[in-house]
Amino acid sequence: MIERFFGTKYRIYYHILFWVGYILFYTIFWGSYEGSNYWDETLQLLFLLPWKLIPTYITLYYLMPKYLYPKRTSTYILLSLILAISMALIDRYMNWRFLYHWFNPEDEHWKDPVWYLPKVINSLLSVYTPVFVAMAIKLQRFYYKKEQINKELEKEKIESELKFLKAQIHPHFLFNTLNSIYSLSLEKSEKTPDAVLGLSKFLDYMLYDCNDRLISVQKEWEELMNLVALEQLRYGDKLSISTRFEDDSSNSFIPPLLLLPFVENAFKHGADTLLDDSFIDIHLKLTKQQLQLKVENSKAPTEQNEKLDEDKNIGLKNVKRRLALFFPDKHHLEIHQEPDQFSVKLEIDLSDVNS
Repeated sequence: MIERFFGTKYRIYYHILFWVGYILFYTIFWGSYEGSNYWDETLQLLFLLPWKLIPTYITLYYLMPKYLYPKRTSTYILLSLILAISMALIDRYMNWRFLYHWFNPEDEHWKDPVWYLPKVINSLLSVYTPVFVAMAIKLQRFYYKKEQINKELEKEKIESELKFLKAQIHPHFLFNTLNSIYSLSLEKSEKTPDAVLGLSKFLDYMLYDCNDRLISVQKEWEELMNLVALEQLRYGDKLSISTRFEDDSSNSFIPPLLLLPFVENAFKHGADTLLDDSFIDIHLKLTKQQLQLKVENSKAPTEQNEKLDEDKNIGLKNVKRRLALFFPDKHHLEIHQEPDQFSVKLEIDLSDVNS
């Protein structure tokens, strides 16, 4: 029962420590006055302690959770005022009826009317000093926990969205690759078995390695080259492909399949055309946790008046969202379309994810 009331089995000790600190503080504060002594002050504080305990715990464990947190402010204020006035009147009466006679029989204060307003206000301040301090601590803990819960929910939401975005990549890639293999099979090309084998390797990568939140940049590049090899089987000498990877061996990591849509898009526009001299240039550079990817590809004259609709391009739309989730304010993406070519430039600061 106690554990349920206080929340955890350790919280009761913090409450005891709070009240011990309250008594010690006011014992030293009032006992240091001339004509006072610490023992009498301690006894007076202990005698009046119930009228501090009652409003404190009614406020913390009834009024705040039932009315303040659900934002029933008017009811909370009304009930708090009733409680405050009641406790102040009781505290004033206990002072007037007992303490003045016990500890200060010669003091003239007991001759004041019991409901003397200045003394009632003094009792109100005395009663609600620990209440306000306890409320401040409780509210701070409440909003801290709320913030932590919101952060956890946001984290779970982001992770769920990332899983969904990554899942979208799989069918998108498979659709494009199967189209390539289908084209080879129609031509009865001897390269078809190699294409199927390459697809098998990439499927193995997606099914197992891509379950990790991050993979090495080196591994991502290897799989990109596997994709390039698959596409080159289809286009042969019709397509000129240039690839470069500069790595400073910093063992950096990125989300799996992050760079794939840019390479896919290059083949879509740079190879699926009527150009005889089509080209794709892929350059990946990694220097001191700074990743730079540049992809350029040719474009057929028939596309020169067409505008790249990035909102309808699932791959680019997907990767933009993943970049925003993984690297907020830590990446820069430029996509340019010229009459005869597309170009993509991506820069990412990997220092946070690799710290």
